[in-house]
Parts: sequence; C-alpha cells; structure tokens
Amino acid sequence: METNNITSEESKTAADRPVHMVRRGAVAASIWKRRTNSGSTYYEYTLSRSWKRKSGDRQGYSPSFFSRNVGELSEVIDEATRWIVIREQAEQAEDAPAASSSDTEAA
Repeated sequence: METNNITSEESKTAADRPVHMVRRGAVAASIWKRRTNSGSTYYEYTLSRSWKRKSGDRQGYSPSFFSRNVGELSEVIDEATRWIVIREQAEQAEDAPAASSSDTEAA
C-alpha cells in the first residue's frame, strides 16, 4: 500500500530509523528522509513523548502531550525545522555544481 506518494520500498527503508533526532526532556522529534514516486526527496518529522510508570515496570512513547510540554515542543519543533532547512540547503548546493557543469559541457 502506498500513501503520501511514498513508494513501498522507500517507506520500508525510511521506517528503519530516523536520519536525525532532536530531544528536549521527554519530548523528541524524529526526522525522516522520504522519497516520492517521482524520485524527489524530502524530510518530515514526527513528535513523541516518552513516559515511564513510577513503579518502573512499563515505559514507552506517546504521540500525545500535556500542556506542560509546550516549551519542550516549541524547542524541538524549531530545532527540527532548522535542521531540515540546513540539510535541504546543503543538498541543493551539492546538486547545483553538478547541474552547472553539465550545462557547461552541453554548450
């Protein structure tokens, strides 16, 4: 099954692990590199909150947050967004010389 224009193969590969994580306290953003059916790549992030029972017998992650998480959420979202923007700019810069040299060779 394909969703959001992500190929089945890419979603399996991308599902293995995030390319970067940002954490503040119990809140984390996992950044994923995805590929569309047309071959374009993009980044997206998911948010989670870790939790642990006081008795220590259970722990896990939740996609839900409390009002007290607002500061951590803001910081994580800002940092994840900055990381993605910087990464995309770096990838565009890497691609630009290749495109320029191929244009020059064709002339």
